[in-house]
Amino acid sequence: MALSRMATIVLTLALAAGCGGGDAVTARTPAEAVAQRMKGSAGVKVTRLVRLDYGGKAFTPPAEDDFVVPFNIGEYSQSRTTGVLAATASDLTETYYRTNVPDELEGVVPTDLSFMTTRTISIAGSGTYRYRADRQDVPAGKSWLHGRSSECEQLRAIGVRDLVSPEVLRKLAAPTPSSGEAIDGVSTVVHAGSSSLAEFAIAAPNDDPAIAAQSRERNTLTQVSWQLWIGPDRLPRRVHLTVTYPMAEDNQPKTTVIEVDFTDWGSDVVIDPPPSVQVHEIGTCLGPEPY
Repeated sequence: MALSRMATIVLTLALAAGCGGGDAVTARTPAEAVAQRMKGSAGVKVTRLVRLDYGGKAFTPPAEDDFVVPFNIGEYSQSRTTGVLAATASDLTETYYRTNVPDELEGVVPTDLSFMTTRTISIAGSGTYRYRADRQDVPAGKSWLHGRSSECEQLRAIGVRDLVSPEVLRKLAAPTPSSGEAIDGVSTVVHAGSSSLAEFAIAAPNDDPAIAAQSRERNTLTQVSWQLWIGPDRLPRRVHLTVTYPMAEDNQPKTTVIEVDFTDWGSDVVIDPPPSVQVHEIGTCLGPEPY
């Protein structure tokens, strides 16, 4: 039976509405959607908040006058990361904060951590470039450190880029989804689950066997729970992770809460290395991104 012109228009609109825009609508999973959307110079903007909880108070080592102060606040208690990810590169800036200084130690323990602000550029095939505000380990006349060797790769836990990797996304999206709240005006479903951190640890081909074994043992005992919000285009919109460390010592965080938002999927991302005259080559390793 022939369709009327009006019925043809309605049917065409219905099909178009079902498809949406961009390649990601053809994806069946978040991993496929990310792979389709992050091609060439197309990327995504990312923001991340990390909160560290050191648990109960611990005593600092005695000073010469034997004055002992009960506190355990770590080097920092929060970090904020902003930047962009592309298919083969990332440009991320991390700032650090102390928000857990007891009232009795205000004015004693410094809270201005702007000297730790770090920008990290990673480019596949070119290595990792790092700039730190206090120019730590950078010789006069230089601004950036550069590490290139693939031997620097180590077994690590979940970083920003790992959250959009196919392996990690498949694990995060494995639990049956439920209805989630709207994010940036977009409806979502949320996948929630938990496991040991060892399920997500990324092993590099050049890992030292002894170090890798220690890391696996530690990660097996470390628990991570998560929520992953996915939009109708199958692209990740938000990830929340809570990591609990049962083996943490007194001066280490007992839990870490990580909140990541992804926006502007498919936006044009241009990431260039710093000018070579500003770069100092090093023989030690740089991580691929701020954690």
